[in-house]
This record gives sequence, structure tokens and C-alpha cells, in this order.
Amino acid sequence: MKKLLGIMVLGLILSSTAIANQLSKSPFIPDDVYNEFNKLPKDHKIKFCGFEYFEPDYYIINKDLAPRIFGYNSRMDNWKTVEGDYSRDVFRHYTYSVTFAMVTESDSVKEFLFDKLYIWAKNKALTKTKQCYRNTKKNSILKDCEGEWSDSEGQDIAPIKDATVTLEIIMGLNYIYNLNFANYKIEDPRHKTINEWFKPFYKQIKPANKFYMGNSAGWYFPNIALRHSDNKNYSKLVKKLVKGADKWILKDGSIKDRTTRGDRALWYHHTGLGDAFIILEIANAANIKLPKNYEKKLLKAVELFHDSFLDNSKIEPWAKKQHNSQASNGVQKFSKELDRISFYGPWFHIMQYRYPEHRTTKFLKSHMTHRANSLKGDEGIGIGMGCIYNALANQ
Repeated sequence: MKKLLGIMVLGLILSSTAIANQLSKSPFIPDDVYNEFNKLPKDHKIKFCGFEYFEPDYYIINKDLAPRIFGYNSRMDNWKTVEGDYSRDVFRHYTYSVTFAMVTESDSVKEFLFDKLYIWAKNKALTKTKQCYRNTKKNSILKDCEGEWSDSEGQDIAPIKDATVTLEIIMGLNYIYNLNFANYKIEDPRHKTINEWFKPFYKQIKPANKFYMGNSAGWYFPNIALRHSDNKNYSKLVKKLVKGADKWILKDGSIKDRTTRGDRALWYHHTGLGDAFIILEIANAANIKLPKNYEKKLLKAVELFHDSFLDNSKIEPWAKKQHNSQASNGVQKFSKELDRISFYGPWFHIMQYRYPEHRTTKFLKSHMTHRANSLKGDEGIGIGMGCIYNALANQ
């Protein structure tokens, strides 16, 4: 009897440790946020996630992911000629449809999307992209992939971009799978095929050592997510992530090596904000305290985006430094319609939820509609964070 009680106690300890190590259901969304969202009426979620007149684009999704991505240059402005680039469109529309299925609770769409993931896994999609990274502390970039931006105009062929885009898609699908499908039809053998497809890519995830903005916050996002799914403690990793981000968001509102990117400075500043707001939510989910001035600097960076979107000359003092970029001459290559942006767009809505009285929140509300792509999905993180935070911000 004592032996049986001991086994039961040990089981409870191990179970509670696993829960404690996981910290939250999703590493990217605090449990209180996710639970509050799930309590909202379906009609409210449909409206504020932009799905009132939405139908999944099966035509694009059924183009399927390519066997490989091949041919990007460093600037990635030759995407029209890149083999397999259409996979980004497939992935983007897949993310939209996953969010749609979550909000509408459509079993038929969810089954289609789960089976599509299985088909891609069975066909070993994207596995033929050249490997450029490996999960080692030293020499994590393979030698024949080094040398991007060897041409100052970024026209040099850079296989590391092919590898990076591939891993962004794969890990985005992995985040989606863990949040939306891991507990779906648990006994279904398709799960095994999907997980076997994901597994070799994990060895290509660069370790999260030195923080930087870009590449999923210097590879911190996928490393945290993998530890989360394995029930391993990752709180120290989150602390390093937050500390690194705090150093990259500068007191003047600029973001290191992002706001200085010439005619793409506003775009890179925007994606830096995308990283910074996801980091904010990762810290909240893990109950990790933010550095003293993190939010103050973050809001200054938000204001710089806001002012520069309205008047490109506002970002020119930084843009003219022309880091890995072309000269802007006061004009930024950035969409004039915020509704069109999905890549790292969730920050538009996290901002509105966390800082409802801020002037930029009011600006975003007046310049965005329920048709915004950032509500439906995000190629950077995959899961529909924009939908969740916008629905909560508009209760």
C-alpha cells in the first residue's frame, strides 16, 4: 500500500512539474488572455477577427507547399523568380483558415486543414531546401551558406534566405499544430506522420545565443517553443530574451539595426515592433518581469512608427545610415494601407489591448478595419494572435 501511495505521489509531482515547466498553454499567449478570449461569444469573435464575409481560399492552399525554396538574393527582392516562393502564399492563407476554423468552430474546415498538414508531411514538403543552419553552439551556419550581403545592393544569391524562409514556415506550422491540433483526434495515426516531418527540422534550429531582432528574435522563439512542447523549463531563456530585447530597443525610439535600413527602415522598424510585442506576451505568459524601462521605450518606438508612417521624413535621421540597404531619400517602401499587412502584424492589436488610451491605439483604430489581414493570421508566428487581442480590445 505504501509503495502504491509513493508511486501516486511521484506521479503527481512529475505531473505538476510538467505543468510548471510549460508555464502556459501557448508560450506566446498568456493563459488569462487565451481563456478570456475563449469565453467571448462566437458572433463577437467573428466580427472583430474579420470573418463575417470570409471563406478559406482552398485554391491557394491546395497549391501545396513546394519540395524546396531556392534562389533568393540577400535583399529578397527577386521573389518573383524564386523556386517555391509561392509556399509563402500557401502558408499565409493556411494561417488565415486556421484562425477562421478556431473562431467559427468549423469541424469541416479544421479537418481539411489537419489533413492538409498530413499531406504535406507525407510528401515531405520543403525538405529539399538547402540546409544552412544546425543546432550547435559553434559553427551553427554552414560554410557554403555564409557571405550574405556580399553585394552592397543585396543582389548576391543567398541560400541562407531560402533556409530561413523554409524554417519560418515549418515552425509557424509547428506552433499552429501544437495550439490547434495536438489534442485533435488524439488516436489518429496522421499525428505520427506530421511529427516525423517536423522532427528533422528541429536540428536546423540555430541555438538562441546572442539576441538580435529578426529571425524570430535571434532564434529565441523556436527554441522557447520547442522547450515548451517538450515540457522543459524555459524561464531562463525568456529572461535572456527580454534582457536582449531591452538592449535593442533604444531610448530614442529606434531599434538597433532595424530603423537604420534605408528605404526599408519603416518596414524593418515595424517587424522589430512585431518581435518586441511578441516578446512582451512571452514574458507575460511565463510570468517574467520586464526590465524597468522596457515598456516606456517600446511605446516610444511605437510613436516613431506612427509618426513615420504619416510622414516618412520622421524616420530619415536613422534611415540615412543605410544599414544593409539602399538610400531612402525620404521615401519609404511601405504599404500605405495598414489593412494589407499581415507579417508581424499582431502588434497592431496587442498594442490596442495593452495600451487602450495611447494615441497610437486611437490612430490604429481609425486607420484599420475588420478586413485587416493581421487579424486573420501572421506569416511570422503562424497563430492568430491578432484575432485574439483585437477581439479582447473591442469588448
